[in-house]
Amino acid sequence: MASNNGGWGPPQPHKPNGKPEQFKYSGVVKKKDSEVYVGNVPPEMKEEDILLLLRDFHPQRIKRCHSGLRSYAFVDLGSSEQVQAAIQRFSGHLVNGRRLFLSRTGAGNGRKDPAGTQSTVGMPVGLLLALSCALERVPRGELGLSQAKAENQTLQPAPPDAVRQICYAVPMEMRGSFLALMLKDCFKDLNWLVSIAKLHGEAGLLVTDALPQTPYFWAIHLTEESHSNMHKLFCQLAEEESKQPYLPKQAVQRGTRCMAECILGDDGAAWNRCWVLEKVEDLAVVLFVDFGRSATVPLNSLRKLDEDDFWDIKPLAQPFMFQKEMVSARPMVRQILQGKVVGPSRLEPHILTFTFCAEEEEEAGDPQEL
Repeated sequence: MASNNGGWGPPQPHKPNGKPEQFKYSGVVKKKDSEVYVGNVPPEMKEEDILLLLRDFHPQRIKRCHSGLRSYAFVDLGSSEQVQAAIQRFSGHLVNGRRLFLSRTGAGNGRKDPAGTQSTVGMPVGLLLALSCALERVPRGELGLSQAKAENQTLQPAPPDAVRQICYAVPMEMRGSFLALMLKDCFKDLNWLVSIAKLHGEAGLLVTDALPQTPYFWAIHLTEESHSNMHKLFCQLAEEESKQPYLPKQAVQRGTRCMAECILGDDGAAWNRCWVLEKVEDLAVVLFVDFGRSATVPLNSLRKLDEDDFWDIKPLAQPFMFQKEMVSARPMVRQILQGKVVGPSRLEPHILTFTFCAEEEEEAGDPQEL
């Protein structure tokens, strides 16, 4: 199998006949913190190919799954730390024309006692604290931004020839056709796609998700209106979390609008509105509509949130891409970027292009300062 990652090939135990022994699950798959879900796998990618790809994370067992046109796998990496490292490295990684999607399978697997979910208000508090102060310029060296095809993650402009050779496919969850379906199912209104495309000029953006090794990211445009909407929505969800019942598994279908816990790294988790993209065994692939973030969560962790009142506020985050030859990285998430929105992207007009302020570019011109 072709890949741009050299050095594949973890040491594999051998059977008496000299053939390598494959790691496989037997019996029922048990979701746990040491297991990673690998989605959007090319159909021709074999179990041993996936094990080779994840060789640096010490894979122990694998279950390869095919369901119609969908192809995915569950891999036990032995620890939650290895899972997190694999997600950061390979989520969004291009293999045979497909971008892999990696996520945890064990996070939030049990239903929590409402009395023990105080961390669910972490996101509102953190966001409101960030918004209550003046926008602070964040050095790009701290954001993990890097030039495409550059190993040292400097911020010098790529050579003109290199720029012409690079072409990034628009991520599925940012495409207009995909967002139109989400808006139709969740908000019963498509006008949001038109309204977000009108943004232009200087802007402060609070990054909610970044697609590694691409110029694409999701962010909330910081204004008084967005500040008010965040305060209203997150407080409303925090209050409703313990009141809303869990959805029975049979009630969860593609297109269901509901709520689930969104993992926020070391700061815990927050309940957020989500849209079900797919059911995979006892898991659901969802899009957190206010963060632009996809995740895999247990089916029994989804709560009902179908009343229209909860969907009056349109999605908080919208898609952006960097204007210059710069790619995103996970450390950008929850950072505030200050710069200019210069216009729509070439392929999708609702995805706006963003560039840093000129004085920031001058400060970043010397890689010695990063």
